[in-house]
Parts: sequence; C-alpha cells; structure tokens
Amino acid sequence: MKILTAAAMREADRQTAQQLGLPGVVLMESAAMRLAELVLSLDFQPRRVVLIAGPGNNGGDALAAARLLRAAGTPLSLWTTVPLEAYRGDAGINARFLQACAFPLRCLAGAPRGEALDSFRADLEQAGLVVDGLLGTGLSRPVEGLAAAVIEAINDCAAPVLAVDIPSGVNADSGAVMGCAVRARWTVTFAFPKPGLLLYPGADYCGELFVGEINVPSFLVEREPMALTTAGWVREMLPLRQAEMHKGDAGRVLVVAGSTGMTGAAVLAARAALQGGAGLVYLAAPENLCPSLEARLLEVITLPLPETAPGVIGPAALPLILEQAGLCHVMAVGPGLAAAPETAALLAELLPQSPVPLVLDAGALSALTGRSEVLSQARQPLVITPHPGEMGRLAGLSTAVVQQSRLEAARRFAREWSCTLVLKGAHTVIGAPGGAVYINPTGGPALATAGTGDLLTGLIASLIAQGLAPTGAARAGAFIHGLAGDLLGPGRGHSAADVLAAFPRAFEYLEQPISGPSPYLKPVHPLSLYRDGSRDNFL
Repeated sequence: MKILTAAAMREADRQTAQQLGLPGVVLMESAAMRLAELVLSLDFQPRRVVLIAGPGNNGGDALAAARLLRAAGTPLSLWTTVPLEAYRGDAGINARFLQACAFPLRCLAGAPRGEALDSFRADLEQAGLVVDGLLGTGLSRPVEGLAAAVIEAINDCAAPVLAVDIPSGVNADSGAVMGCAVRARWTVTFAFPKPGLLLYPGADYCGELFVGEINVPSFLVEREPMALTTAGWVREMLPLRQAEMHKGDAGRVLVVAGSTGMTGAAVLAARAALQGGAGLVYLAAPENLCPSLEARLLEVITLPLPETAPGVIGPAALPLILEQAGLCHVMAVGPGLAAAPETAALLAELLPQSPVPLVLDAGALSALTGRSEVLSQARQPLVITPHPGEMGRLAGLSTAVVQQSRLEAARRFAREWSCTLVLKGAHTVIGAPGGAVYINPTGGPALATAGTGDLLTGLIASLIAQGLAPTGAARAGAFIHGLAGDLLGPGRGHSAADVLAAFPRAFEYLEQPISGPSPYLKPVHPLSLYRDGSRDNFL
C-alpha cells in the first residue's frame, strides 16, 4: 500500500476528478461513507455522536457523514467553525444540501466566542463519540485561535475521538504537532495513508488507523517512493511449506556471532533463524565459547573460529567462514560480536568475498564506525539493521538528527551504501538501494528490551534463506517481528525470549484473513479488529 504526502494526495484526487472523470463530490461522498461505516461499527456508550466540521474538505467529509449517520438513526449533533454559506467546492455542495434540508447544526462562529465554546463543551460532555473534522492534511502553520480552543475542548472531554483523515493539528508529511493536536482513539484516512500518521509524534495522536477506499485508482500512484507494509503483502510473500519438503529445502543460515559476555545475542539470533523457518542453522563463534553455546542450542550446528583475543575473532577466521558460507544461502553477522578493530578488519575482507547475501547488525555495525565505506564493497546483496544510535555513528550524525529525519536517512544511506537499510524504531523504516522507502506498522513497547534486535537479524536471514529477496525479507521480517511483540500486549515484563516464543503465533495469525469493519475499510495494524476498544479478544 502506497504512502502519499499531502501534495501527492491532492494530485491523485485531481487526476481522479479531472482526467478520469470521477467528480470530487463523489470522492467526498465515498469518504463520508467510510467514516459513517466506522462510526456504526464502533461500540461506544451512549450512542450519541458529536461532529465538528472545519472550513475545508475535511469539514465537508464530516458534513456528509452527519447526513448519513442521521439517516441511519444515530443521535448526533453537528458543529461547524464557519457558517454553511462559507463552504466552497465539494464541501460547499454538502453544506448547501444541509442548508436546504434545514439540517440542525450549531456554528461556533455565530455567537460570542466564550459562550459558543461553553455550549460546545457542554455538548461534548453528553457524547459517546467525537468526530474530528476540524483540520485536514493541508495544515502548514501552527494552530491558533478558535481551532486551538476547539482542539483543547475535544482533548478535555471524556469521550473517545475518531479523526477524519488525520487528527487536527498533526502535519500530514512530518508527523509534527503544529502547536496542539487532537488525540484520537481512531483515525480513518482516505485512499492512502500519509507519512504523518506513521511517523512520531503524529502516530501517537492518531490511535488505531484505518484506510478507507474512496476509488482513487492505485495506478495513479505507482511511482510514489513510499509504501506501507501490510499483513496481506507479508502473507503473499511468505514461502509455501510443501508437505514433502525437508530441512534442506527450507534454507541454510550461517550466523557469525558472540563474544565473551555476549553469548546470549548469538543464541537469540540463531534461534530466531530456526523459528523463522530455516531448515538448518550454523553458528560460527569464538572457539572458547562454543561448548557453552552447544549446551544451549540443541538444534544448531556450531563452527569454532580461531580467536585473536579471548572472545574476539579476526581475519584469521575468514577461510572457515567463507567455506561454510558456500554451503549456505545467507550469512548473518554481528549479534554479540566484539566491536573491535579485528572485527572491522574481518568485515573489510568478508564483504567483498562473501558468496551469499549478508545481514549485518550490532557488533558488526559498531565495528564499522568511521568506516562505512566498507559497506559499499559488499559483493552480494547486503541488509543492515541499525538502531538510531548505530545509524548515527555509521553516518556521522547525531541520534537526534537521525530520529528527526528517519525517512530521509533510510532513503539516503541505503542508496549511498547500496544496501537495504532497516532503521529500527517506532515505526521501523526500511530503505531500499533503489530509493524506495517502506514503513512498518507493527512493533511496540514489548520490543524495547535487550536482545530483540538479535531476533530481527536472525529472522531476516531466515527469510532470505527461504527464498525472499533481501529487501522483501527485511520488510516481512520487521512486520512479523513487530507483530510477535504486539501479540504479547502493551504490558511490562516481557523479554526477548517471550517475543521469540510468539513467532509461531505471529505466523499463525498471518495465515488468517484480515479485514476491517467493512470491505472498504482496511486496518493498518492487523490487531485493529476490535469492537470494544481493546485488543484482548485477539491475544
């Protein structure tokens, strides 16, 4: 599913109306139908809705939805921030229709400011649901005046909020909060998601996100560089498990990992490769660590490597690694490796000579601090999985700068280093060598614990071994890894081992058809199929 900036969405709307002949008012009616469908599917008490419509097309969606909800028998009240006669274009068509039908509504601009807002707040106290159609994706300056006062009143009320297209006050492209913003429990965006709904802090304001189909054809946006990884896409990408297959058919992974005090990282990466579906996993580690690793990894074959210092491997290990890699389909390097000069020297020789694709993480990336040019020397496809701190050290940027420009950082350095770059975090961003960028919607607080990155490394390697292209494996791996964490719930107390144990449940969940409240409403997160406002019945 493509992700469109506000400008790209406006252009897609324009082409749909002017070139394909589907009028804008029809698109607005479709948006209103999606909004009404979601309202009618939600369980909220009392069953009374307060809608607030701003002056633009976002407000027009709310005006049209109010008409549909009233026809469905939903008790509601409709507020506007401008008189009906002030609406223009497609929103104006809906406003004039309501006016002709004497639709009951109240205008915040039609009375003294304090008096009108007091009435609005009193109405909010009686609501079971608030529909926010105040400001849309065109917002480009800080919110102030009446709009800011309305947002404050909405956030102060107890009722949950459903945002129309985007929570009012959130920048559609960056996710920045423009002074203040509505905190929504749900957001229904139209046609395609916008970056600001998936980038923080905006993602924190939109709640559960749905994409409503309004008949903007996907072929109009085929060349857009951003896309969202969806459960349906991952399901289609996963290799089939044939009844007659054996372990040799399921892929062979070589993991190069571990150092003194960091054997756990090697164990987690190797186990993740196995539980990700690989048929055979080999663990190459410093020779003195192998006895303890063998005791903890009954299904993994160990390969002792010569050490240059206790727990540290260097270029002397290269022949053994290359020999074993020649028998495998992919190599994962880095979990628990010492970030030592010897490691950097090994990588400088390994990347140009590896016979198989590589996945680099953790110690391997830290060892290359100040030597990122080594990444461009890889002979085979390369995937790197840095967290923001590792990304900053590789790129010579501060962590803050990386976090402020996650999309651009992933895009720029994936191209510069000719690799697939998995920039971990909320939400994980995957940059492809050709310039495409993908956002992963899964993953939450359960992943904020030591060792989960090692699981991701092993899982991506496992999917490559099973036949997925490196960028596809990175996207699918990030989704499954995040879903496994989300299946544990939002509570504390989970470890990386718990996330690993949830891998089978995540795969099983992906085998189920995932749909929304209607065929035209798609949940962005596969656990968004609720009716009572919680995920408990899906865990």
